[in-house]
Amino acid sequence: MGRRYKILLICAFSQMFWALPAAAQVEFKGVTASMSGSVAAGYSGDLSGEGGGSDHGMVLGGAGALQGSFYNPNFISFSATPYYNRSQSNSDSQSIFDSSGYSGNINIFSGSRFPGNISFGQDYNTSGLYGIPGTIGLTTKGSNRVFGIGWSALLPDLPSLSVGYSRGSGSSSLLGSEAENSATTDTFTLRSGYKVKGMGLTASFIHEGVDSNTAAILEGGSAQNSNTSSNTYQISGSRGFYNGGFGVGFSRSTYSDAYTGEASGSSHGATDSLYGSLGIKLWKVPLSASVAYTDNLEGNFEEQLLSDGVMQMQTNLSPVSHSLLMSLSSSDRILPHMFVTGFVSRQEEYIAGTSAGLTQFGANVSGNFGERLKGLTATVGVIDSANQEGNEGASLVANVNYRHNLYGWEFEGNFGYDQSVQTLLAIYQTSTLYYGGALRHKFARRVFWNVAGGGGRSAFVQVAGNSSHSESVTTSFTAYGYSAGGNYSKSEGTSVITPTGLVTVPVPIVSNNTVLFNGIGRGLTVAGSPVRRMSITASFSQAFSNTLGLNNTNGASSTNKTSQLNGYLTYQFRRMYFNAGVLQFRQDISAAAGIPPSVVTSYYFGISRWFKAF
Repeated sequence: MGRRYKILLICAFSQMFWALPAAAQVEFKGVTASMSGSVAAGYSGDLSGEGGGSDHGMVLGGAGALQGSFYNPNFISFSATPYYNRSQSNSDSQSIFDSSGYSGNINIFSGSRFPGNISFGQDYNTSGLYGIPGTIGLTTKGSNRVFGIGWSALLPDLPSLSVGYSRGSGSSSLLGSEAENSATTDTFTLRSGYKVKGMGLTASFIHEGVDSNTAAILEGGSAQNSNTSSNTYQISGSRGFYNGGFGVGFSRSTYSDAYTGEASGSSHGATDSLYGSLGIKLWKVPLSASVAYTDNLEGNFEEQLLSDGVMQMQTNLSPVSHSLLMSLSSSDRILPHMFVTGFVSRQEEYIAGTSAGLTQFGANVSGNFGERLKGLTATVGVIDSANQEGNEGASLVANVNYRHNLYGWEFEGNFGYDQSVQTLLAIYQTSTLYYGGALRHKFARRVFWNVAGGGGRSAFVQVAGNSSHSESVTTSFTAYGYSAGGNYSKSEGTSVITPTGLVTVPVPIVSNNTVLFNGIGRGLTVAGSPVRRMSITASFSQAFSNTLGLNNTNGASSTNKTSQLNGYLTYQFRRMYFNAGVLQFRQDISAAAGIPPSVVTSYYFGISRWFKAF
């Protein structure tokens, strides 16, 4: 489109602001629909890269919401939400780019015994995050597409049947490097339910296929490609009776995975699981019992890792591995504000020709301390563990929360610690510690200050190195329509690479993609309303992170820096809004040798109006 015609279109489009209709919903040949949204026209400019070229000119943008039905909402109903040219500088969108997209949904025969549904959507030029645990991640630019269809048969006195298929695909690039991630997921589901003689029966089949490409963000690392397929079959039954109920179930899952990269290979396996549960009251004492048997621990564990995007598990364990878990627990009120819970559990595992077992028993006491220490709730317990070699000792479980107001100061604090058992592949004890607090005070009718902070740590008791911890603090001050706030976070630990970023190590089993990480993030936000119907917001954030690859990443590392500055102003007059915004973003990744930092600088000012077309 020529520049002259584009300017004419902008001028014609802007005239609509003064005369947009506000009619009720319309009807036409059985179709009843309503549409609302916002339209915007303005002037924007941007600068690409350091010392790069600039671009500026008139722009259009907006978002809409269409919904309606055909003859009757229970017959066919539909909705759609398109948006165009939405970014942090010209709307409430969180994307730093001029994002566009749409989503829609169609319900068919929703009032009948054969309801169906179709959903679809696509997004372009969206911004996302490549995760760094506990702090601000690295910014990515990507696009994605989703499609789903489902149908059900709900006939009386016959088993229900539901079938569905969905496909999602997307790709993203890491700003400041040439790294790109992509993934396509196909899912097919089949479910059925039936109730006979008071017993509920369910059965399901789920097939999932994932084709992913995980980019190498670390210097010296390599991209990893994975093609994963899994099938899960499940059947279960449950029944209640006058003083309790029970449930039983069986599941079988098969998986296969082929991966290429610095280390290539494939894996496959199958896992069968049988489980049951019982809840009953004996002499007014509630009892809960459960039992679960798994015939292939290694396959079960590897399948869970693959579903999370963790590739190339490194292990020399025998494929012969199974486990049996039994537990019994009870809880009861002993005082008006106090509960006691007791339990005993037994785990038996057979791995690589070796048997291992662990028995745990313990008790928790929880209560609200009422008038004497109003606002205090606590749970304190002791767990004792023993295996075939003897007693492993007792551990403390605690959870304390406290809230109190004193002379206008509001205080809140929490603390928690526990040790539990990891039952996949081997019996490991995990420890988790978290703490936090907040303080708030009202100095005058419209003057407030608050500060909050906290942290946490997770680790494996028997294994050094597979741990992580994080801390954060935030504060804000508000006075007479103006506010200012800041935040700080810090984290470090051991992680593994997935298509969406780094995640903390799920169990103490070494992966070929193990990465040490640490990160620091900080930010500042100010906002105010200097005159009626005007609001101004400005924010600045900055993050630093380092990664050090282990194992097959050959010590590869990266140093990452990200900063972002945003400013946004909006002013309402009549039924219109004047909007102005500015954005500056910069991301530098040292692992991307020879690639300059990614720099985005843009500004915008224009007018927008909400409308209800029909």
